[in-house]
Amino acid sequence: MRSFRTLETFNIRRRVPMKDLRGGPTDKRWYFLCGVLLLLGIILHQPLLIVVGILLLLILLIIDVWAFYCLNDLYYRRSFSEQNVLFGEEVTLSLAIENAKLLPLPWLEVEDTIPRALTIKGQKLPGGRRKDMVALESLFSTRWYERVTRRYTLQCNARGVHTFGPTKLRSSDIFGFVSREMELSNREYLLVYPLVAPLYSFGLPARHPFGDRRAQQRLLEDPLRVAGVRDYSYGDSLRRVNWKASARAMQLQSKVYESTTTHTLVLFLNIVSQLDIYYGIRPDLQELSICATASIADWALDEGYAVGLYTNTLMFLPEEGAEQHAGESGGSNRPDAATSRLDRRRIRLPASSHREQRRRIMEVLARIQSFFGSSIEDVLQTERTRLPTGSTVVLVTSMLSEQLIDILSRIYQNGHSVTVLFVGDNPPPLKLASIPIYHIGGETTWQAFVEAYSKTTDEQAGMFQSSPGFHL
Repeated sequence: MRSFRTLETFNIRRRVPMKDLRGGPTDKRWYFLCGVLLLLGIILHQPLLIVVGILLLLILLIIDVWAFYCLNDLYYRRSFSEQNVLFGEEVTLSLAIENAKLLPLPWLEVEDTIPRALTIKGQKLPGGRRKDMVALESLFSTRWYERVTRRYTLQCNARGVHTFGPTKLRSSDIFGFVSREMELSNREYLLVYPLVAPLYSFGLPARHPFGDRRAQQRLLEDPLRVAGVRDYSYGDSLRRVNWKASARAMQLQSKVYESTTTHTLVLFLNIVSQLDIYYGIRPDLQELSICATASIADWALDEGYAVGLYTNTLMFLPEEGAEQHAGESGGSNRPDAATSRLDRRRIRLPASSHREQRRRIMEVLARIQSFFGSSIEDVLQTERTRLPTGSTVVLVTSMLSEQLIDILSRIYQNGHSVTVLFVGDNPPPLKLASIPIYHIGGETTWQAFVEAYSKTTDEQAGMFQSSPGFHL
């Protein structure tokens, strides 16, 4: 009993008031009727009236006691086989009910709220109170001290942070006359990473002066890497002198350093939050942009690049909701707390080749939301002076403006390689001689990706050799 992770303990008398869903024989007039029957039976010396009054009184007591305690000592648990899931994977959703009391429950209805974007195999669910949610209804019948578990298979074909909950529980007495209901604020979150598609052809130059890879050309020497020694030349710093080698050769010897390069890739993702005149916000184009960014980051990390990510929107962090309310209730530092929360939601990942960088990038891309964004021009203008020397800049966008092109040209003039990946149904409206612009597709491309990667595991096994990807 202790090992069972309890999300909510139902003690109705102390914590949550019960609600009558429909009328029943618990009306006080029924008890008055029982008293009248007993009194008449005693006065008129009619045993039948006395028996009827006693039976009716017992039934009313059983109904009241059963209905009052039906939701007591009841434990509900919602769990997932995985909390962080790749796009297209399947997850097992388990709903468990434990009746930890002597009183059995003839029926217990559980209505759990799940996101509409995630489908359940073999289930057609009715709509919930919100358009983006549906109701998963399960009917249980538990005996005393019994635990019942139901398992469902979720198909994770939508990127994002998906909210599960709240949960409604309904039960009644043994006769079904009085029904009770309660609601749990047991919200949980499932994180689905963005789709990662293969890149069939892609080439990016890199000219960072220090790092882990040997450069084809000598740009700058890395003082941490000694390739050998040579004879001392006039003007060499004393720091270059290898004193041990000089002692062996009986003349001054200077160190020879290797020149190395770190392949640095900085990704800028433009999330268009303003409404389009004709189409409004186009989620398919945004999802394709996020997919392209995730695919390039995954490819670059596999190739040994140091990868950074910057976007012009905020992350969705629903887990911090309870902490925010707690901080707002007591604090005199509300502006400071709001600024701190805003900074945590900003997407600013400096370039790194650490093994945790892939997880950070994928989690950030999974939490991107389409609102509360600034302009990508402001982000580029702020970060362009902080870019590592000789890094490659890749901009993923569905809009190109003159101001944006002007900022990219300045970044190119500062010695960085610049590439634009344009997302849209039509080819990019502008072409530049110095900055390559690739058109990676539009809504049709994204729909083809979703259709291909949303297949079951058995269906995907035969299509790995021809998986759709980005041809650049």
